[in-house]
Amino acid sequence: MAFEEEYRAAMEGALAFDRSHLATVAARGRDRESFLQNMLTNDVRSLAPSTGVPAAFLTNKGKLVSDLLVLKSDDLFLLQMERERAEPFRIALDRYVISEDVTLESRLDTESTFSIEGPNASGILAELAGIPVSDLDGLDDLHFRSLDLTGVPVRVVARRRELTPRFDVTASPEGAKNLLARVLERGALLGGEEVREARRIEASRPRFGIDIDESHLPLEAGLDEALSFQKGCYIGQEYVVRIAHRGHVNKKLSGLSLAGGDRPPPGSPIARGGEEVGRVTSSAFSPAFGVVLAFAYVNRGHWEPGTELTVGGARATVSPLPFPHPT
Repeated sequence: MAFEEEYRAAMEGALAFDRSHLATVAARGRDRESFLQNMLTNDVRSLAPSTGVPAAFLTNKGKLVSDLLVLKSDDLFLLQMERERAEPFRIALDRYVISEDVTLESRLDTESTFSIEGPNASGILAELAGIPVSDLDGLDDLHFRSLDLTGVPVRVVARRRELTPRFDVTASPEGAKNLLARVLERGALLGGEEVREARRIEASRPRFGIDIDESHLPLEAGLDEALSFQKGCYIGQEYVVRIAHRGHVNKKLSGLSLAGGDRPPPGSPIARGGEEVGRVTSSAFSPAFGVVLAFAYVNRGHWEPGTELTVGGARATVSPLPFPHPT
C-alpha cells in the first residue's frame, strides 16, 4: 500500500526523497571554465549563469570515471554526481591541474540534497521562500536559483524529465534535514526506495553503480546528451569520436517495456530467438505507463525500438530513451 500512496503523491500532490547519495565538487579559480572545458565531455563554456548540463569525465581510453551534472554559478562551477564517485573524480581531475588557477573543493561533508516532486512541489517551496510560485514554475530543466528557505540558504535545481515537476534542494546537512521536515509538515510524503526507483527509470535516468560503471564507454551507457561533438578536445575524446564515426558500439543501454510478469532482477538474461542478446540492469513497475520498465544492455542488431525480446519468459519490447511519456 505504501508504494501506491507514495506514487499517487508524486502524481497528484507532493513527494519528497532523500538524495544523500548525491555529492558535489566545486571548481573555483580564474581558469575554472577553460580547465573544465578541456576535461569534460560537454560544452560548459556556452553555459549561462544559473544553468546546467549533463557531462562525463573519462579516462584516456574513453572509459567512464563518472557521469555528472555541471552547474554554472557566477564565481564557480558545481559538479554533482553519485557520492561514491565524488572523491575518485576529484582526485583524478586534480591530477590534470598543473599551472592553471583552479581549486577543486569537495562538499561531501558540507552539503546534503533532497528532492520534492509533484504538482504541489513548487507551491510548497515558494511558500517556504516567500516568493511567487511562478518563479519556480518558470525554471527550465537544469536551471537553478539560490534561495533562502526560512533562513536556510539553498540551491534549488529544476528537473523537468519526470512525469511531474521535480526540484532538487541542496543545503548544509543540518539545514537540509530541517527543511525536509518543514516540507513534510506542509503535506508532502516521504518516498521510499521502491517509488524512487520507479520514478528514476520512468525519467530515463541511468545511475552510476547500477546501470553504469567504470567499464563502460559513454556511448554504450546511453550518455549521448552528455557529449558535445562541436567543442574542442577533452580527455578521452579520441575514443568517443572514433566510435561515433565507426557508427556503433557492440552493446548499448536501452529501454525495455514488459507487458506482463514480475520485475526482472538485475542480471536477468534477455533473449531473442533462443539467443541471449543482453542483460537487465534495473527495472520497476510504472503505474503511469501500466507496465514494467527496465534498463538493459542490449547487443548490436537487437536494440532498435519496437524489437520484440523475452526476459524470463515475459515479452519485452525495446523502447527509445528517454521513455516516451504516456498520453
